[in-house]
Amino acid sequence: MRKNNQTGAALMLVLWVIVLLMAIVTGLSLFMRAEVNITKNFKERTEAYYAALAGIERAKADILSVREQMYLEESKELMPWEKPNRKGFLGNASYSYAIIDEDRKIDLNSATSEQLRYLLMASGVEGIELDTIIDSILDWRDADNLRRLNGAEEDYYQSLPKPYSCKDGPFDTVEELLLVRGITPEIFYGSKREKEPKHRGIVRYLTAKGPNMININTADRDVLETGFGTAVEENISMKRSAGLISSRMVYGVESSCFTIISTGSSSNTKRTIRTIVRKRNENTIEILYWNDNWQNAG
Repeated sequence: MRKNNQTGAALMLVLWVIVLLMAIVTGLSLFMRAEVNITKNFKERTEAYYAALAGIERAKADILSVREQMYLEESKELMPWEKPNRKGFLGNASYSYAIIDEDRKIDLNSATSEQLRYLLMASGVEGIELDTIIDSILDWRDADNLRRLNGAEEDYYQSLPKPYSCKDGPFDTVEELLLVRGITPEIFYGSKREKEPKHRGIVRYLTAKGPNMININTADRDVLETGFGTAVEENISMKRSAGLISSRMVYGVESSCFTIISTGSSSNTKRTIRTIVRKRNENTIEILYWNDNWQNAG
């Protein structure tokens, strides 16, 4: 009996050792699988990032090489969050990019209250909401801490559930408007999933990096009316339709400031870079803004 008990105990000990070894092997297997996935994801993210960079460089080459800037964009209605429509490959990864003319927009940092009013009304904003937004934009970008009648300064922003400071300085990006009192994502991006949207969205009409001179060759009707008035817009549109205005005219100015949005893809991983550039001369591109992990909220 004693020998049988010893044999049984030894067998139980062996079984426990086997169970322990199996647990160790399973744990190591799971750990190695996680390490492999992490390495794979890192590799794909790196490939996607450099593919997006390749798209940025291709876009720069397009900007430097094209002669007529008004033909640089595929669509004047292209929104920043829409899928870029120029494509290429970098190794096993691919990229797609879009070029958006900033000089066909209204400069947010120099727009007058009347110009802001026109754009906001055209987008569907009205009533007290309209006056609140206009005054708040002017309060945000001016250097003082004096609040306009319907505006907002430091005291308002500090009283919010998640307080932050009023900038009291020029806008660095148009998206900064989302921090301004009264601006909602719907007003900024436009209403969604509606046959007749309440708001058209103001982001398509504004820039924070333009040269403060509208390119009349590429600006659409709303921007021309905002910048020059209805009568001038009709005159410009008539001449442009008749081919009497080219981007080489002195007062027509050639666009020099562009937004580039480039998305790199590797397997199921994507990285998007958004940059705003200025063409300094025939050989030089200046970076004005850079975001190498851009995620659009619109």
